[in-house]
Amino acid sequence: MTGEPPFVFLHIPRTAGTTLNRLLERHFPPEAVLSLYTRDEFSRHAVLEPERLDRLRLIQGHILLGDYDRFTLYDRPVRAFTFLREPVARVVSEYFFLRTWPDQHVYEHLHREKVTLSDYVTSRHRLLRYKGSNFMTRVLSGLDPEDRPQEALARAKANLRDRFVCFGLTERFDASLLLLADALGLGDLLYERQNALRRPAGDRATDAERALVAERNSLDADLHAFAAALFEERVAAKGPAFAARLARHERVLARFQKVCGLLEARSGVVSGEIEKPKG
Repeated sequence: MTGEPPFVFLHIPRTAGTTLNRLLERHFPPEAVLSLYTRDEFSRHAVLEPERLDRLRLIQGHILLGDYDRFTLYDRPVRAFTFLREPVARVVSEYFFLRTWPDQHVYEHLHREKVTLSDYVTSRHRLLRYKGSNFMTRVLSGLDPEDRPQEALARAKANLRDRFVCFGLTERFDASLLLLADALGLGDLLYERQNALRRPAGDRATDAERALVAERNSLDADLHAFAAALFEERVAAKGPAFAARLARHERVLARFQKVCGLLEARSGVVSGEIEKPKG
């Protein structure tokens, strides 16, 4: 291996990761980025030649690390980062999103079996078993939260605090971007949100469904609360200069997104289709 270990984005679904991917891809040359999302991508990139691995600077996808003790992927050291989101909002968003995405392998099963949101978080089916229940804890720990719940939670917290080079929160997306830009050595990032779900009026979770989602994701709720407190500690440690930088970033971003909206209105394109500058 030559140079620094590549960055790995452990993309937890419905955490604004698609927006982040588009931003990151504009800061790295195409040959330095590996995306692992589709079955085809996983199949084609199951094994990589050493020369290909040497060129990689960013690996992104709905993936787990290969070894959580050594923090490796493809048997090489990596520098991992991720984004988290309040778990009930994340799971509800994921369920309704998957019902609208025909190219995703779960889509057919959800519709054929008439899977409800309650089914989604309790199912033992191989396609759904891990999706709706403490998935963030699983991704950050590398352990099965069903078998070793408290160990998985403790390990996820320790990894987030001590081993991830950075993490962000969907709820604090702009501040997260600035922290990530610092950790990855990038400039400030301007964006137009990608893959935002415009849910039909009938696609709403009931109070009972939300309560069940919360019950099935209690570890993730604990993890998210821990992450939120740690995040605010790190922002505070950056001091007034970071607060001023964030305010400036938000002002510039508001103007940028307004221009994007005007261009979209004039051209008739769907939101998110305009190319964004690196910023």
